[in-house]
Order: sequence, then structure tokens, then C-alpha cells
Amino acid sequence: MKLLITKANSYVVGVLMFLFTSTCILRADGAAIVKNPFDTLKQVRKENRADAATGFYKKHYRRIAEAQAMNYLDQLTTIARGYDDKVLESVVFDLKADYYAVNKLFNNLSISYYQKAITFANEHNLPLQTAIYLHHEGMFYSNFKHNTTACQYFLKAQEEFKKVGFKNVPNMSSYYAQVADFYYHLGDYHNAMIQLQEALKYNIGTAREKVSIITTIGLIYRNSNQYQQALNNFNNAFNIALHSRDTAWMGIVKGNIGSIYFLQGDYDKALPYIRADYNQSLKYGEKINATIALLRLAKINLANNKIEMGLKQLAIAETLIRNSPVPVLNLRVDILDLKAQYYDQMGLAAKALDIKKKYQLANDSLVAQNNIAAVEVVKMRYLISKQQAEERRLKMQANTKDEQRNTFFIVVFLVMVIAIWLYNRQVLKIKKDKQILLSEKRRVDEELKFTEMKLNAYTENLRKNNVLIESFKQQIDQLKNKNADDVVVKHLEELMQAHIMTDDSCAEFKRIFLKVYPNFFFEIKKAFLHLSETDIRLLTLVKLQCNNKEMANMLGITIEGIKKAKQRLRKKMQLDEQVTIEEAISNI
Repeated sequence: MKLLITKANSYVVGVLMFLFTSTCILRADGAAIVKNPFDTLKQVRKENRADAATGFYKKHYRRIAEAQAMNYLDQLTTIARGYDDKVLESVVFDLKADYYAVNKLFNNLSISYYQKAITFANEHNLPLQTAIYLHHEGMFYSNFKHNTTACQYFLKAQEEFKKVGFKNVPNMSSYYAQVADFYYHLGDYHNAMIQLQEALKYNIGTAREKVSIITTIGLIYRNSNQYQQALNNFNNAFNIALHSRDTAWMGIVKGNIGSIYFLQGDYDKALPYIRADYNQSLKYGEKINATIALLRLAKINLANNKIEMGLKQLAIAETLIRNSPVPVLNLRVDILDLKAQYYDQMGLAAKALDIKKKYQLANDSLVAQNNIAAVEVVKMRYLISKQQAEERRLKMQANTKDEQRNTFFIVVFLVMVIAIWLYNRQVLKIKKDKQILLSEKRRVDEELKFTEMKLNAYTENLRKNNVLIESFKQQIDQLKNKNADDVVVKHLEELMQAHIMTDDSCAEFKRIFLKVYPNFFFEIKKAFLHLSETDIRLLTLVKLQCNNKEMANMLGITIEGIKKAKQRLRKKMQLDEQVTIEEAISNI
């Protein structure tokens, strides 16, 4: 422990000396004389030079003019060669890549310099730097939403960290936490949790980093409806933030605790936490977090019939996200949804209808966006499983080569050598064939899993439409009873009709259904003759365990019509009285 403290102190002193003396010295009269920016690196110990140079660059040169920045970094290359310091020389490529990423966003120059950094580190046997630069390139692609490429670099980086030995990597917990953040924002909570749990095994640089990691674990539990585990982690994070007097994180964690009570419907407990979260978020300029807190307050006010206060909060929420630099479509959807609920509660049907139309358009875009994110998660998981399979294959290949080499030295007689060689060739062929079959099976399994997800999402979307259709029916009945404007009633009827399963949507539904149950329609027609397309459409909804009400809404008929259709269907299928339609098709 004392050795670690001594090393840390020497590093801090070295870096501070470098930062303090690197840009200027003082004349006798107190005026500053500009010096070569990296001259004082000789005052820093070799093992700390790269970190010192990186810190100084980020503080002073990250956003200066390109020509000047490149000139300073070229001077750093000259200094590194003078010291024969390959680590410092490799860092220059990484810093140039960072400069262009900051100032030109996604660009080919950054990609080129990251590759040069990785190649240089490889050629000069710098495994730790190789891993770090691979990770940095992964972060570059991640920041600009090239998720599949980012994932590939993260996997390569962790493979290199493993070769170095995770315990030998400074700030290993930070690398794990950054990859966890990448998976979390894709919605891949499974892999995010794995990375976060690994991060906790290693020394964490600051209390704030530890609070962030534990809070994210809590959020994953919350998003999975495991509220008690979420609360345990949030309370743990709050105690660490409290001990380190980190008021910003104390406010964030309080808001997360309040969100648990809010989701459980305990608004009285949630209210003080959410108010504190909103105030702290405004204080520290966290507009997105402040908006989320405001929407929760608005929902509580709706439940308590505090209409005026709630509408003011929604107006403020709209202002907070109006010019947001990050995507906030989900928040816009939530604002429109709450507004429609407020106008309904106020009895302003026409105004509510107008908002619902806007809500539906925004929500459709959000569903499409979420579907794309779901596909990204499937791609990531497939990529990870493929990488793991490749690692296993390489290990098996290495073991096979060792066995062949050992066998070669043992064999004395030429005939035995030839026999064993032929045998091994056959074994390798069988293994290769098995690998091809396994690879094909994994591909088919992944495709089936993705199709099942798509069918479930499609079915769930139909069920959500049922809720809208039911709402429209109720409003139409209410408006007709009140002798409301025919135009409003007609709009509602048109909106309702748009959510009923049409022939086009049914064809798309059937196409997805066939991928999951490829023999269903063939077996149905073989087992039960003379069924019409309408009968078969009804049986697919029965197969998906939809109830009469859901089927009625999907097909645009009454519940009584569904019951009669089922009675006619039973006769066509010639079922015994004891056998239900559901039982008859359960095994098909």
C-alpha cells in the first residue's frame, strides 16, 4: 500500500511540475517568457511522461488552430525520439486522432491516426498501449453511433487487456465502465451488467466513478422491474456520494430513488425525491434529467387533479428540450401523451384529439426507432457470441497443433507417421464439418430469435392499438350521446379505422408469422378442409392467445361477431363438444 501511495504521489508531483512550468518561465521583472511547450517533460519520470503529455494537450491544445496543434505534437514526437521513449511516441498518434475527432467530428483522419497508433504499438511490442488505442477507437465509433464497428473494437481491446492481465492495467475499471455505458444506451442490459460487475472488481479511481457504476447497476434493475435490488444499489450509491460530499450525485441518486416510488404508484413518497431531483438538475444544467423529473411531477398532478400546475410543468418541459443537442423523441412523446390526458380530464375533446394525432405520429416514429435499437442489440449479441466462438476455435486449433507436433516427435516408423497424419487429417475434417454445422445452426437460431422478437413486437403493437381503438369507441359513444360535432366524430372514426388490421397489415403479419410457425397454415389446411382465409386469420390470432375483445378490435368487428365466427368455425372443423378451438390448434 505504501509503495502504491509513493508512486501515486510521485506521479502527481511530476504532472503538476510539468503543467506549471511547461508554457512559461518568469523574468526578473515578473513577465512571462514563452517556452517550447513540451520542454519540461525531462522533469517527469519516464513511466509518467505519456500521461503528463496527454493531460497538458487536453488542457491547452485540444481546440487550438490545426496547424499550431500539429506543430506542437510533431515537436512532441521529436522529444520522444530524443528520449527513445516509444510509449510517448505512440501517444502522439492517439492525440492527433483525438484532435480531429473533437474538431472535425466523424472523419477519416482520426481513423487513420488511431490505426497508426495501434500499428506502432504492435510493432514496438507495447501490448498495453495496443489495448488502450483499440479501446479509444471503439469509443470514437461509439460516440458517432457506429455501434457494430465500436463493438468489434471493444472486443479486440478486451482481448488485448486480457493478454496484459486485467490487474496490470491502470484504470481497468474505467474501461469496463465505458463499455458498460455503450451497451446500456443500446438497451443491452445483460452485457452492460457483466461489464459493470467486472468494473467493481478493480480499483476505482474516484468516489464519483464508483457512484456512477453502482447507480447504473440500479438503473438496470429498475428497468427490469426488480425494484428492491434497484433501491439497494441507489441507497448504496447515495451513501458513497454523501460521504464524499458530492451534492450533484446526491441529487441524481435521490431522483432515482424517487423514480422507484413513482413507478410503484407511491406518489406521496416519491414527491420530495422528485422535487429535489428537479431542483438539483436545474442547478447543474442537466436539462434532460430535469425534464424527466418534471414529467413525473406532471403525472402526479394529473392524478391529484391539479390541472393548472401540471400544464405549466409540461410547458416548462417543452422549453427545456426545445433545442436539445441529443435525441429526445421519447420525452416529446411522453409530453404529448400527458397533454392529451390533461385535455381529456378537462373535457376538451377536440383539443385532446388534435394532440392525440400528434402523439400517434411521434409514437410511430419512436416505435420505429426502438425497433432499430432492438436490431442493434441482436447484432451486438451475435457479434459477441461469434467472437467467443472464434476464441474457442483458436484455442482448439492451438491445442490440435500442439498434439500434432508432439505426435510427430514420438513416431519412429514412417508407416506410423503416415497413418497418424492421415488420421489427424480426418479428425480435423470432421471437426471442421462440425464447426460449419454449429455455425449454421447458430445463424439459424439467431434469425429465428430475431423473427420471434419481431412477431412479439408486432403482436404487442396490435394489442396497443386495441387500447387506442377502445378509447376511440368510448369517445365516439360519449360524443354521440352529447350530440357533438359530426366532424369530430368522423375524425375519431377515421382514426380508429386506421388502427384496425387491414389486408396489407395482415399480409405483413402473416409473413412474419410464417417465419416463426412455418408449417402452421399447411397443417391447418390439411387437418381441416374447407377453411376460408377469414377462418385462418381468426385461427392465427387464437394461436397467439388473443382474447375475444382483442380479436374484435384487430379485425374491426364486434365481440359478438367473434363469438359467432368461432361457433361457425367449430362446425367447419367438426370438433367434439369437449374440445376447444384453442386445444385443437395448440400442437400445430
